Amino acid sequence: MVRVDIESVVMTSGPMPMPSVVVLRERKGDGTKDAPARVLSIQTGAYEAAAIGHGIDFSRQSDRPLAHDLVLRLVKELGAKVGRIEINRWESPVFYADVVFDRGGEDAEFRIDARPSDALALAVRANAPIYVEDDVMNRAGKAVGKSDSKDEIERFDEFVQTLSPDDF
Repeated sequence: MVRVDIESVVMTSGPMPMPSVVVLRERKGDGTKDAPARVLSIQTGAYEAAAIGHGIDFSRQSDRPLAHDLVLRLVKELGAKVGRIEINRWESPVFYADVVFDRGGEDAEFRIDARPSDALALAVRANAPIYVEDDVMNRAGKAVGKSDSKDEIERFDEFVQTLSPDDF
């Protein structure tokens, strides 16, 4: 498994719904400083991207709990916590993930299948680590340098702005 962080959430807007993108960047540990970091882009819907973004931006707390806030509160009330997120499979173009919960004690971990967008929305709210299966990162990810990533996101954003519904 490869530890990743959410680098950016690119949300689209316009009269027609278009996919948004969550960009995950590999964390670099000791001994891998010279290798370029890999990024993984996962397309998601606008609502799902907004849920992830809302969880990242703690200044935008709503008066009432949203769905992911509710799930997290239920998990805590039941004596568990979100231990980690694992994006563990890719069958192009679909990614699969598990939310790994920890309830302490023996046989403490249990996992629940989830859409990556829901898993990521929980992870940002619970401050849980995010992992990607190495095989998934190798097949679906892309190696980029630090300066490449920002340029790539800007180019992608410009590209998305030129799309029309007929392109899909």
